[in-house]
Amino acid sequence: MEEGAFVEKVINNLEFTAKVYNGLRQRPKAFKQLLAHKEITQRLINDPVFFAVLMCGDRWLINAPNHQKLLRDQSPRQVAVCGRGWGKSLVFSRKNLWLLYTKPNIESLIISSTQRQSMIMFDYCYSTITANPLLREMLQRPGSTRTVIKLKPSLDSKLIALPCSPNKLRGYHPDWIFLDEASIVPSEMITSEIMMMLTKPNASLVMSGTPMAFEHVFRKAFLDTERYSIHHYSSESSPLVSKTQLGEWREMMTKEEWEREVQALWVQTAQTFFPMDLIATCIDPELDNPTSNNRYIDDLEHTDIKQHRHKYFAGLDLGKQVDHSVLAIVELTDKDVVRLVHKREFPLGTPYPDVIAYTAKAHQTFDFEGIYVDKTGIGDAVVDELENIELENIDSPDVTGVFFTDAEKENMLNYLKLLMEKGQLKIRGEDKQLIAQINEQQYEYLKPNTAQERIHIKFYHPRGRHDDQLYALALACYASKEAAPEPFLAVIPR
Repeated sequence: MEEGAFVEKVINNLEFTAKVYNGLRQRPKAFKQLLAHKEITQRLINDPVFFAVLMCGDRWLINAPNHQKLLRDQSPRQVAVCGRGWGKSLVFSRKNLWLLYTKPNIESLIISSTQRQSMIMFDYCYSTITANPLLREMLQRPGSTRTVIKLKPSLDSKLIALPCSPNKLRGYHPDWIFLDEASIVPSEMITSEIMMMLTKPNASLVMSGTPMAFEHVFRKAFLDTERYSIHHYSSESSPLVSKTQLGEWREMMTKEEWEREVQALWVQTAQTFFPMDLIATCIDPELDNPTSNNRYIDDLEHTDIKQHRHKYFAGLDLGKQVDHSVLAIVELTDKDVVRLVHKREFPLGTPYPDVIAYTAKAHQTFDFEGIYVDKTGIGDAVVDELENIELENIDSPDVTGVFFTDAEKENMLNYLKLLMEKGQLKIRGEDKQLIAQINEQQYEYLKPNTAQERIHIKFYHPRGRHDDQLYALALACYASKEAAPEPFLAVIPR
């Protein structure tokens, strides 16, 4: 094919453009010759979709009009509300690469609730760069690190992945901020920290995520069509989500979860005892920050006992063949804040001796002030075993067995809700399973049998779902309620 006709076809036929990427990726010199044409360079600068197909090999974008629309949007304020697996992080990784390689001296930040979450979009960028020799040769070394991409002069552009920790964010004044999974970043963090970084005249903010709380700044921005460019896409509209995957989700999700996670709608579970807005106030980014002293502990084997400086309490919900056994551990700080610092859901069918052994190990690590145990259906056997735990230099834990009557459930969940309403409960934003179980807990009022009886509440969860993690947390929090204040001696002068 004559060279001029070849260039014209690359510019005007994206199917052909995708084939060119596959053919030229292994031939850097030929790739450079193509990019030397002004028409190609100008199209790369003007069209991020063309950039993604030619430089990233994104053939799937050709038949994805919604993804193209989002990628081409250059509005200074954008909100993208997308269903699970739709591809927002992938699209924004392409937008970041387009900015880095076509706009000199750009500084772009990817921010999310945790470093791990922000690295998802960052890793898309980095892996794409390393796959294309022309993009790869523009990396500045040293300069590019595990969380930073720095390009050589004359581009001098930079991409940085950060968690939403104040001490990590301060000092940056970027051209672009991509706030990923914005719904689990506390509203005050967005308004008082992240938005305050947009000091440059043309600084841009892109917020993306799936729906959660109604009163969150993410939803308020979504409704603000005058100041924000709004994108709203369900998982069903994405070529990246297969019909098989959608079918699996349909079978395993409740109606409300399907509407929220797949259709990307703000919904409230019917008759929920814990509204999503209330749950959102309990999210603490520090629990998901691996460098923080207040981080969540995933692995008991590698935790530093010296870091444990407060009182610790445990809740153990014992499952059977259809329910999981769950151990939840909370930390009671000197400010009376209850933080969920460790949780273990045991596989179905795990024998009680194995659950007891793990609980004993956890006690050896945390030295529990108390353990509350669900003894419904198992009697006192497990409680007795836990009371007789013998560990070197550690006293046996104070164990209390709880029968899960309607009245006792009401007491526990009311106390849990009280902690939440007072801002004293802290959980991880990334613990979606726990958040779902809390939000799915439904209730109804029971009619009193006599005029003297007060109205009680009966709790239940949707058919096919579980609430073991919720009740393990409720038991642990209930145990912390019994923590006696430290004794003190007051001297009153005469």
